[in-house]
Amino acid sequence: MEIIKIKSNWWAFSLSGLIAIIYALLAFLVPGETAQTIMKASGIVVGLIGIICLLFALRRKKKMMPWGMLLFESLVMIALGVIAFFWSSTTINLIIFAIGLWSAIIGLFMLIVIFNIKDLVNRGFYILSAILSLLFGILLMVNPFESAKVFVIISGIIAMFFGVIMMMFGFAVRKHNATLIAQVVEEKE
Repeated sequence: MEIIKIKSNWWAFSLSGLIAIIYALLAFLVPGETAQTIMKASGIVVGLIGIICLLFALRRKKKMMPWGMLLFESLVMIALGVIAFFWSSTTINLIIFAIGLWSAIIGLFMLIVIFNIKDLVNRGFYILSAILSLLFGILLMVNPFESAKVFVIISGIIAMFFGVIMMMFGFAVRKHNATLIAQVVEEKE
């Protein structure tokens, strides 16, 4: 009977696919606004989690349990949520810049290590990887918001693929559902 229940909810798979396709279209057509919307939604989620943690901290204080660290964490989460929501473009720029900085530093350290190891196997491959990491980091740091748009477009491509597959799967489940129900009815008779 569980299989029938899952198969009778074929529409959930198709709806998931449709939502993914709508996201993909938004990512292709308005990547900057989509990135800001994602950041605002993330800010809301982080802020709400912070509020929930704050409530738990206050509850722990009433019960004479340790609560200071949880209170601190909740206030940080609330602050980060507010920042992400109200200053989404700035937050995106900072996050992408931080990713770029990290990538550039890793690439630079890789190059230093590569040139200090004498008998490194596949040296050319590692040098290429390090240079690509360094260049990728510099590219992200030079224009972080445009880089965020590229990430959104890439996620849109993935979402489009996922959405089409999910819709196809939903309709395949729907088609198979009638056959399964007919078999169950025959077994009961």
